[in-house]
Amino acid sequence: MANLFDYLDWRGDITFSEVGLNEIDSLILSSLCYVDFENIVPPDHAGRSIALVTAAKQYLHAHKGEPAYLGAIVPPQIVTLLAMASKTKRFGNIRLTGYVNRVDAETQLQFSALTYLLGDGNIYVAFRGTDDTLVGWKENFNMSFMSTVPAQSEALKYLTDTAGVLGGGIYVGGHSKGGNLAVFASVRCSGEIKQRIVTTYNNDGPGFSDGFIKEADYLSVREKIKTFLPESSVVGMLLEHEENYTVIKSTQTGLLQHDPFSWSVLGSKFIYLNSISAESLRINKAVKGWLREMDMSQREEFVDAVYETLSASGASTLTDISTDKIKLLKAWGNLSDENKTLVLNSIKLLVKENMKAKKK
Repeated sequence: MANLFDYLDWRGDITFSEVGLNEIDSLILSSLCYVDFENIVPPDHAGRSIALVTAAKQYLHAHKGEPAYLGAIVPPQIVTLLAMASKTKRFGNIRLTGYVNRVDAETQLQFSALTYLLGDGNIYVAFRGTDDTLVGWKENFNMSFMSTVPAQSEALKYLTDTAGVLGGGIYVGGHSKGGNLAVFASVRCSGEIKQRIVTTYNNDGPGFSDGFIKEADYLSVREKIKTFLPESSVVGMLLEHEENYTVIKSTQTGLLQHDPFSWSVLGSKFIYLNSISAESLRINKAVKGWLREMDMSQREEFVDAVYETLSASGASTLTDISTDKIKLLKAWGNLSDENKTLVLNSIKLLVKENMKAKKK
């Protein structure tokens, strides 16, 4: 089954000026956004940019001899994708600018973005998904009880600032949480920027509250939003989607289908399926039932308790946790009885909702 690498072999010799951006290009650009381009890609848009081929050479040289590793949940194939894409005519000469990467435990912010100048007069604003940091995961779960998380506010500011400096049509996109940020920024931006947006790509990113997707601003851009979910999507099925989503084939199973390198490609499109799997729908019902049983304050208390457990171990990333589980057990032992009870009761409730969903 063809994937992103096969697409580069097939379409790599054609520039964006010859054939415009498509959904596979969008996933590639959203994936490359996970690369740490600190001190390589200029952090502002004031006339400064760097060709992808040059950025790739600098990144690969700086990490020469190191195993490709971007964190516990980020596919290492992204480094290979960077190297391969940089050698193609289609991607090698596009220019990168405006790289930002901010992680702040105090404000519970994990945000990173990058802008691509496609060479055809259009730009692509890419938002990174959740990385290896515990703060990033905490911010994800905060979406279950907060109307706006810090990364969403940063995404809106980034899109607004970028559109104010760079002209042309605008594509916006991201993978995982990055897809959610792309939609949020597209919805909340000014009417002038909305008119310039060509398409907003949400690649298996979580949805929003029911109130958000009924807002006039959301409805005004709904037709420009393209959401892609693998058959057994879990992340992308969280919260609500008002826009039509497209289900695509993956070569993986379960949660592993979140990996963009498992998404099956045919030409310039994904391979489409008719519906989300029964397992994905069951998990979705269970999670939504679980959330319905907890009010906003209970959700917040649960998320805070889990985060306290993880961070008390001294870990700041998922990699830290996976390499030292003894610290995690000690951190759990140091939790207050109240927080232990809260976490255990919440887990029991989730199991209960899962059993109810199985019976339906």
